[in-house]
Amino acid sequence: MTSLSGPLDGIRVVDFSGYIAGPFCTQLLGDMGADVIKVEPPTGEQWRVQDPFAAGFSKSFVALNRNKRSIVLDLKTDAGRETAKELVASADIMVHNYRPGVAERLGIGYGAMHALNPKLIYAVNSAYGPNGPRALQAGYDLVIQAVSGLIASNPRPDGKAPRRYAGIALIDFTAGQMLAFGVMTALVQRLRSGVGQRVESTLIEAALSLQRQKLVSVEAVDGTHQQKATGTVLDRVHAWAVQMNDLVERELYYRTYETSDGYVTVGCLNVPQRQHFMAIVGLDDPWFENPDAPPQSPEEDRSRRALTLYAEAAFTEKTTAAWVETFEACGVPCAPVQMSDDLMFDEQVEAGDYFIDFEMPQFGRVRTMGCGLSFNGRPNGHRPPPALGQHTQEILDELRAYQTSAKHA
Repeated sequence: MTSLSGPLDGIRVVDFSGYIAGPFCTQLLGDMGADVIKVEPPTGEQWRVQDPFAAGFSKSFVALNRNKRSIVLDLKTDAGRETAKELVASADIMVHNYRPGVAERLGIGYGAMHALNPKLIYAVNSAYGPNGPRALQAGYDLVIQAVSGLIASNPRPDGKAPRRYAGIALIDFTAGQMLAFGVMTALVQRLRSGVGQRVESTLIEAALSLQRQKLVSVEAVDGTHQQKATGTVLDRVHAWAVQMNDLVERELYYRTYETSDGYVTVGCLNVPQRQHFMAIVGLDDPWFENPDAPPQSPEEDRSRRALTLYAEAAFTEKTTAAWVETFEACGVPCAPVQMSDDLMFDEQVEAGDYFIDFEMPQFGRVRTMGCGLSFNGRPNGHRPPPALGQHTQEILDELRAYQTSAKHA
């Protein structure tokens, strides 16, 4: 077995998870040098067949499953479940994203695995957690965006049915990072106590955590008993869309502007930055010290909207590059709007060494995002995502050797 050296070299992870959050968590661990054993059913993990470019491989699977080894086990059989338990007995970490009760039915629930391996860190990702009326329900990123309020916080301008926030699996990736953080914290505690524990991240909590600035209640401001909002969701989403449109039409300093050849985004979150903005664009805003305050009169509202219209017109007179150069010279945070397919060639991304490369048999070089961390440099020598069951015999042979050595220890 070839291994990626790193801070987690020597740590074994048995990964029963699929889709995004769980595999992202275990890929982060694998990037750091852990030996990640991906346990897959005979048909393979679900993401292998999600818009595949070849049999058993999709870009989504490739993006989430490097630095892992694959073993095929049928957990619907006694033999498969027995081998799974033997793997967990040899592991430091186990990860799954089954709904509550499924792991127990398969014989790999926390109670049984902790008794089998007291040092085990048992990591779970679920949609809603083990308690509450939704606990037994499945939940994907889009569904959790809805129930968590995330979709409603980003309404369409016309007030119609909200759409998926950001167009990416924002919640899944957040939950995966949270789970990896929990696993690492549990590893540190195990160094002190010698005992593992159960760690869980949920999609709904990840979604709520992304909105933490909005989910704050201060007694002196909000009172001790907040009232639940009234009215239908349809009416409230429409009202929120109107409110957001009003904010956008008055916003000057934290927004995206169209230029003569593209778009530029500026972010002025303090008074000096806003003063630079006014000087560069050529306007006088009496409300620049507190631009988020609501208008105190219809006349003020109209004046502030007029300033925004003036700025929008001014930005179309120059190129994006010209605006970026001018704002950067004054220390005002700004950037051109880029498409995701531009980022493979972005100078800043290239300088940061954020992408990694590895070779995949039959497919050549693959370039994809790294782990997002640096430890005296970036990890290198990455292994490509495994073919389904590619390492089954190798892992079984290691398991038998482990069991033999354990008997003679």
